Formats: sequence, C-alpha cells, structure tokens
Amino acid sequence: MPYTKEHKEITRRRILESAFRLFTVKGFDGVTVDGVMNDCGLTRGAFYAHFDSKAVLYRESLKFAVNGTKLAELKPDGTTDKAWLCQLLDGYLSLEHVRGEYPCPLAFLATDIAMHDEETKATYANVYDGMNKAILEYAKSYVDCDEDDILSVTAMLIGAVAIARIIGNENSVTKLLQACRQQAGLKLGGI
Repeated sequence: MPYTKEHKEITRRRILESAFRLFTVKGFDGVTVDGVMNDCGLTRGAFYAHFDSKAVLYRESLKFAVNGTKLAELKPDGTTDKAWLCQLLDGYLSLEHVRGEYPCPLAFLATDIAMHDEETKATYANVYDGMNKAILEYAKSYVDCDEDDILSVTAMLIGAVAIARIIGNENSVTKLLQACRQQAGLKLGGI
C-alpha cells in the first residue's frame, strides 16, 4: 500500500528539519545525505523520494526554515505593528537566537551560501527580500522610513547574529547584540 500524502509530507518535514539543523552547524560541505537521513531516522532511499540532490535539499531547507521564523508568524491580534516589531527585534538580537534555539537561515547560513550555485544564492536573496518587505510593512505604519532604512537595519541584524555566533565571549556577544538593538530601534522609530 502506498504512503498517504500526509505521511509523505511528515517525512519530508522531518528531513528538512534535520537538514537545516545540520547545515547550520556543519555547513553544506560538512553534511552528507547519509548523515541527514541517519539524523532523522530514515533510509537513504527515502531521501530520493523527496529530493534530487543535496543541493536541492539545501535550498529547500532554507525555504522551510524561513517559514518557521518569528517573522513568518502572524502578528498577534491586539498587538500594534510597533510592538510586534519591537518583539521581533528583541528575539532576533537575543542570546537564545545566537545559540541556535530558533535559528534564522539568513544569519546562520550567510557565509555558507556565498560558496554555492546561483539558484541557492537566489533563494537566499528572495528570503532576504521577504524579510525586508515584512519589516518595512510593519515599520511604515508608524514611522517615516523607506527601503534604504530597512536594508541598513536588516544587514546590521543579520551581521550582528552572524558575528555573535563566532565570538566566544558571552559578555562581548551581549554588548554587540545590545548595541545593534539600540541602533536598530532608533532607526525604526525609537522602539
């Protein structure tokens, strides 16, 4: 009896979750198809029922991970755009985020993506563009800002998290995150 569509989707999700987690820790070159499949408790054959190659898995795991970020969540009812954006900034520039408790693929894969094919780079660029559009929509509801303002903020956010992941000293990481949070808040209307 063939697997149901629901079973196939659950299996695909398990593979994507394992792959993204492993890619954020080891990078593309440090991850194998066998490693992903062992991590999620499936066979190598199951991989090819869902993906044509590791490169396709990498791109798909990037898209999958974005849908699991706080920014992809709907703003809670009764929360202003300003308050929601404040919450998003606080979460993004937090030690928990830097430690990978809910990793953003833009920060966690930034340097790894640079060494890949154009399709993977385009996927990353589309995700980044989506982040900018979402933040601009929230911000322009309460502050006079434009795309250039948002580009500078998101570049700072992503860069801060990417750098913070490398710095070993928690005090230095905290100072970096706090400084960037303050500057992003100023740029986005004093939040």
